[in-house]
Amino acid sequence: MDPVRKRQVDDKVSGRELLLPDEVAILGASDDLSWLGRLAHTSRTARYGDRVTFVIGGEAPASQTPAPGASPAESLKAFALARLQAGDEAHVVASLDVHGGPLAQLALNFGADDLVCPADADRDDVLNLIWDAGLQPVERDAEYTVITEYDPPVPLADRRREPQHIWT
Repeated sequence: MDPVRKRQVDDKVSGRELLLPDEVAILGASDDLSWLGRLAHTSRTARYGDRVTFVIGGEAPASQTPAPGASPAESLKAFALARLQAGDEAHVVASLDVHGGPLAQLALNFGADDLVCPADADRDDVLNLIWDAGLQPVERDAEYTVITEYDPPVPLADRRREPQHIWT
């Protein structure tokens, strides 16, 4: 995509305008994954701030999960494109069951604003996954009613002040 067109898309996303279907199709052909991720993250942040909702024991709608078996890059691109064409009230959902922890965590920075976790997921692990993505976890129920709003993440600079105890 030429730089002028990229700037137009950047301006449109920054202005919280929805992209037209033909614009999304053009973005889908782009191989600039970092740019698509930045656009999607900008759009997600404009709608939800640094909050990520999650539910333990829920199921992601089939329309909200990129196909299992897709490469990580294809999945991240799908999350970014879903966010860029989603309306203000739409949620883009990542699933720990479908995507696994690392990819689901990356999806939170590629437009996903909601995380669906299996019933046997450890709440502390889910909280740490979201905090490590630099976002604030907000537990919800199946109807998106907030159950618990957790603290925002500790800034990375503060976390690096303490040595990690990886062999304990």
